[in-house]
Amino acid sequence: MSDIPSELFRKILLRVPADSLLRFSTVCKAWRAIIGDASFIRSHATNQSSSTTLVIANSTGTRLFSLSPDSLDYNNDAHQVIDVMPLRTLYRTCVPRLPALPVASCNGLMLLSHYDVDKIWAVFNPVMQDFHEVSEFDHDSRLIGTGLGYCSASDDYKVVRIDEILRHGKIVYRTCIYSLRSGFWKVINDCPSDFPWLSPGVYLNGALYWRSWDFVIALDLKTENYDKLPLPPDLGKPFETRVDALGGCLILSCYYMMNRIDGWMMKDCEWVKLFTFGEGYGSGTRWNLRPVAYFKSKGQVFLLHDSGFFMLDIERNLAKNVTIDGLPEFFSCQFFPGSILPLDESYAVEVKSSAGTKRKRKKKTANKSFLRVL
Repeated sequence: MSDIPSELFRKILLRVPADSLLRFSTVCKAWRAIIGDASFIRSHATNQSSSTTLVIANSTGTRLFSLSPDSLDYNNDAHQVIDVMPLRTLYRTCVPRLPALPVASCNGLMLLSHYDVDKIWAVFNPVMQDFHEVSEFDHDSRLIGTGLGYCSASDDYKVVRIDEILRHGKIVYRTCIYSLRSGFWKVINDCPSDFPWLSPGVYLNGALYWRSWDFVIALDLKTENYDKLPLPPDLGKPFETRVDALGGCLILSCYYMMNRIDGWMMKDCEWVKLFTFGEGYGSGTRWNLRPVAYFKSKGQVFLLHDSGFFMLDIERNLAKNVTIDGLPEFFSCQFFPGSILPLDESYAVEVKSSAGTKRKRKKKTANKSFLRVL
């Protein structure tokens, strides 16, 4: 490998999946130094495809499974059957029989919580098997939204919670941000509107997005200011809408009767209709009909429909059934990039003191009584 220029070798490693990088880091000290460098970890996290791995959780969130997109045959129109790989078990030791549910994700990190104990949150890296417990926040309020995002300007991951509170006799939607770099919460400007209860924010390009009733709410993680995005014109009367970040694009899904779903993509600040997936492809509950991945170069959308999957060819408007063996009866899923960002006690961050000097501060990690990995 000494014949390969170091900069070219670095670019090659940036394309390697996170789990493979962990193995490569044991090859030699030189490789370990490159892979462990903070700037390399940042570049790797922001350059990874959002469709690296399909992560599937059972209904309680205590079992995780993974599937590589390379297992999918994109050119074959026939019914496809593939196997899934189990990951490690997650469970709480301090709250028996209550799961650790993924409620948001960003750049290979998951925000875990349980809706009945919303004061206990942790950021989890499934590749590194590391946790960072988010410090408790005054939760004498009604939690309505969450989010996890990355701000490149400050090189900081931020946890967002939106609470419904009563202020001066008026209901407002207080927004609080927790910085993984500093380990502290702060209150920012109120969210301009409410939205469906416990909605997870969708991260894309430095901002978090939530679907409100009449528009899409955007929170810029650099300025920490809100904005409103209008919905596409002439939507009709969908009974439900949701936003996702798929294939590096903001996708709005509109649900109609008879399990029909229209997908819109934000392009050059305007909504463009991407696909329609309608009745005739089997039955299922309406809230489980949703896109989980958009493969832009292939012109295909991967959809979850009840307990099965479909691969939709957009140009031909043709869908094929994909069966994944080894799954629990009830589950949720999302495509998820890997990350080699460490969150354990060995990872220290620089925090400016009030005097302006820098000091090393170790990140607080998850309490052993909170979560355990098997």
